[in-house]
Amino acid sequence: MEIKLADISVDFSRSGEQKEEALKKVSLRLKAGEAIALLGPIGSGKSTLLRVIAGLIKPVSGSLSVKPPEGTLGLSIQEPQRGFFAETVREEVAFGPENQDLPSAEVDLRVDWALTAVNLNPAKWEVSPLHLSGGEQRRVALAATLAMKPRFLLLDEPTIGLDSPGYQALTAVLQKLKAETDIGLLVASHDPDFLYALTERVLVLVGGKLYVDTTWGGLAGQEEALGSLGLQLPFLLSLLRRLQEAGAPVQSAQDRIDGAWAELTRLRGIREKGVVGDE
Repeated sequence: MEIKLADISVDFSRSGEQKEEALKKVSLRLKAGEAIALLGPIGSGKSTLLRVIAGLIKPVSGSLSVKPPEGTLGLSIQEPQRGFFAETVREEVAFGPENQDLPSAEVDLRVDWALTAVNLNPAKWEVSPLHLSGGEQRRVALAATLAMKPRFLLLDEPTIGLDSPGYQALTAVLQKLKAETDIGLLVASHDPDFLYALTERVLVLVGGKLYVDTTWGGLAGQEEALGSLGLQLPFLLSLLRRLQEAGAPVQSAQDRIDGAWAELTRLRGIREKGVVGDE
């Protein structure tokens, strides 16, 4: 599956008002199997971009193509309770697969898998989603999206409202999906550590424009510029940079979190050998 955006612009201003572009000539190419982070200050256009890709917002100019056209896109929004309508959690998650004309047995399997994947207590599967906590509602919304078996998953601030167990469970679910399937991920979040655990490619939006399209390693050299925008590097990347500035033999900025951990382990080994040698 490939998603291509060419010079996409979105304008929310009304007729006669001053032009207020939420997106300005954004061009991107996204492929199934990629895991992509979407960073940017509040109001930079992240949510708008996700909705354009999902087909919920029509751009005023530019083009969007999805190949193959029957490829399924899944969008998990920030306030899922606004879209809930079913009487129970199970019915909410089943709605999408049921409308794909799947056999009832397959629908049941998908619902069970999705709700288990998001670590929602089975005792709550038969209650109204409106009676759940905010974090639980986020997990129900994600389960409803996963039950559709999308080829590309669009997540808008998925960690908002999650407690620590929910946060860890969500991270594990998405890491497993990434490892075991070719599903594409585009994740908008203000949490760089969460994004670093999942993604390799990074998009930064500023004022509706694509500021940078790079890797985490490529972003590491732009820490000061990010800071001026109110953004931060993931803790591990920032730590490696501090160590390098202090004279540690850091080999390179790491595009993946496992590489960053490996580099820290290597540096620790060098330090311990040096301490032993001094003795």
